[in-house]
Amino acid sequence: MHLKFSALASQFLDDPHSVRHAVRWPVLVWEAPPMGVRPLFTRSTMTGLSLRRPTLAEPLVLEVRKRPQGITTPVPGITLGRTPDNDIIVEDPTVSRVHATFSEEKHTGVWYVADDGSHNGTWHNGTLLIPGRPTPLFDRASLRFGDVLATFVDFSAFNQFILDWLARHSRAGRAATHATEGGLTRGG
Repeated sequence: MHLKFSALASQFLDDPHSVRHAVRWPVLVWEAPPMGVRPLFTRSTMTGLSLRRPTLAEPLVLEVRKRPQGITTPVPGITLGRTPDNDIIVEDPTVSRVHATFSEEKHTGVWYVADDGSHNGTWHNGTLLIPGRPTPLFDRASLRFGDVLATFVDFSAFNQFILDWLARHSRAGRAATHATEGGLTRGG
């Protein structure tokens, strides 16, 4: 399920406890790459696909959980891929049909991600994962599925993630405004 970051941030500013009730699972926060950053993989043969990448202003929040009851996926765990039969659907041509699987160790509560033999690989904190071998995830782990960069955020830390994101982006906005005052821009 995709959640609107702006709605969650607004809800958090009004009532921080309400976000804990809205976000009860770990999430993947998919932010747009910075301006000028080109994708790592290009597919010139895949024209006409509508990419639903996040905007610079608003990241996408993807819940790491099974689909609603009555809709089943063909494999155990929580699947991420570009086709509609996945639990987490990422519409990007560099993401495989079934790209990766998430699972939780019930006794410890530790989450894991495993690459499902994807074409463009799954990366964890800059390291390419070996297909089929689960890797533990900790809060704010950096993940890459093809060209899609995401941050794994545990639900218990999501409120702090919102605060950090708002602070980071309000500073960037103030710095850009300050640098362009009077028609002058700073190079840099």
